Amino acid sequence: MYTEIFDDIVSITHNDYSGHLDKKGWDDPEKYRSQIKKMENEDVLDPGIFQEIVEDYLLDFKDRHIYFRLKDNEKHNTYHNGFSARRFDDKLHVTEVTDDDRLEAGDVLLSLDGIPINVLIGKHARELFETVAERENWRPIIQRYARCEIEGSNGTTRILELKQFARQDQKPQFKVDWLKEDVLFMTLPSFGDVKAVEALLEQYEEELNTAEKLIIDVRENGGGSDLAFRNLLPYLFPEGETSITLEDSIQEFNCTRRNAELTAKAFGQFLENIDDESVKKNLYKYVEDMKKNVGKGFKILEGEPPVINIQGKAFPKEVVVLSDVHCASASEVLIEFCKESSKATVMGRATAGVNDYSNLVIEEWEDLFELWYPTSRMAGMNKRTAGDAVSAIHPDIHTPWTPEHTSGDIDLEKALEFLEG
Repeated sequence: MYTEIFDDIVSITHNDYSGHLDKKGWDDPEKYRSQIKKMENEDVLDPGIFQEIVEDYLLDFKDRHIYFRLKDNEKHNTYHNGFSARRFDDKLHVTEVTDDDRLEAGDVLLSLDGIPINVLIGKHARELFETVAERENWRPIIQRYARCEIEGSNGTTRILELKQFARQDQKPQFKVDWLKEDVLFMTLPSFGDVKAVEALLEQYEEELNTAEKLIIDVRENGGGSDLAFRNLLPYLFPEGETSITLEDSIQEFNCTRRNAELTAKAFGQFLENIDDESVKKNLYKYVEDMKKNVGKGFKILEGEPPVINIQGKAFPKEVVVLSDVHCASASEVLIEFCKESSKATVMGRATAGVNDYSNLVIEEWEDLFELWYPTSRMAGMNKRTAGDAVSAIHPDIHTPWTPEHTSGDIDLEKALEFLEG
């Protein structure tokens, strides 16, 4: 079973993945195929090990927008360590605790299985992917180890056996609060539920129309649909009409049969969450255009370069948007719009930079595995030279991540200082 699934994955990365031409020759599938066959013959391969092998193979493509995972269902549970950590110098600082109550934010991991963090940086350079510490993702690496050396806030150290907690999908918590009488704070952790975001904006329409200043937090927003924030855009631009031409954002779609079928399937599920008939009509046309172009390679389905006209509002008068490396996909598009507005300022850290290749679809196997991969590429990439970095969007004002962030919301404090200034 595993060899057949892996061969199908390789077929996708070599034909259906929208980066397959740009990254031809980057991967070495035979190395992984031999490993899988050997382990199958020895009957030592299970779903978890297979997932790790495939994930390692996908690292060859250096694309955070393609990933392989186990479906969390009755066949298999997925697990995590119950906390998150971020590196600063040679230490991992606990930033959030979700399940493991033996830890608290601000605790420091000095080593994993006795290996110092500065050694692990080199050992896992391929998985860490980034060259800047504040952008590294240590979660999957920590999961590979059994124990860690912890330094508490009082300076004492202890050895902790790492636990595994069943992963539970948590519903995004949208929040709107007045921080001061003239500063409205809006937390948007996801754009996955279009109706939920639209309902929030409708509920707080009066506040948005009267607030002098607005802070929007999308630091943990992993994306979803651009449609979710379309009603927010007028508040981000100055009064009057602003026209934005997004030539570099034109998408070239890899029109393979698999991509057309999986796109139709994904849109069928997505449309259940959409009431706007004009939006539905456009999405149906998008699917039909992809089907008509099956077998014709990469095609631009939109036609003319997109020009977006935004009718801005007088209030809020100033807007700050907080970003970070976990801000990805659709939320990065929002950040791009903010960079085009004279009354919006982006603060924090650079976004994930995953939109070079986007419009993800999902292929499934055995009701157990899922491969999420992009079907389109940004036409603006053609203007770059080979080897250019991914298109992370940098803030107007960079706030470096430091251990101080574990004891308070430094980004929010900086935003308030900026607005007061």
